[in-house]
Amino acid sequence: MAAHTIYDYMKIQNRPFSVNDVVTNLHNEYSKTEVQKAMDELVANKKLFEKVYGKQKIYCAVQDLTYDADELMTIDKELQSHAKEIESKYQEVTKEIKNKEVLLSSLKASLILEDAQKKKITLQQSIKQLTYKLDTLMETTSSVDLHESKRKAQKELDENSREYLKRKRICTDIIDCILENYPGSKNDLSEEIGLNLTTV
Repeated sequence: MAAHTIYDYMKIQNRPFSVNDVVTNLHNEYSKTEVQKAMDELVANKKLFEKVYGKQKIYCAVQDLTYDADELMTIDKELQSHAKEIESKYQEVTKEIKNKEVLLSSLKASLILEDAQKKKITLQQSIKQLTYKLDTLMETTSSVDLHESKRKAQKELDENSREYLKRKRICTDIIDCILENYPGSKNDLSEEIGLNLTTV
């Protein structure tokens, strides 16, 4: 019954179709397996002929032998065009599947809501503990404003660093003056005066 219906449809339409096209165009009246079986039977009975383009099989009704070569060439071109169209759709679907798989992998790698909530609770507890430690430290040091102490310490450090660099520059200038008229090397001068000049 399916073979008869499919053959009549193919004969009337008189254009190439894949198995999926026939299933869809017959509004899923027959399953894909039934359609495939019927079309294979029609091919075996030489009522349909099939052409393979890559991964696609395209079927067309066998035409009356009175058709000329030009018409057969036209049918063949239609078959090729239809096969390319199906291949293009297949590539689009494959690309979309790959994109969905990438999205799925990224979603699996990210935290689920339940895990995120647990992590939030853990972080909140950690913040409470650190806040308690900071409050305790401030009470024991009797310091209300640690920022002011830090600012003063930084200021003293900056002043000492500037003073050190100034004295180092003076010392370097003096040593360079001595080395201009000194008969030996810098290492010789270092040994003679008992000063490590590599740090200067």
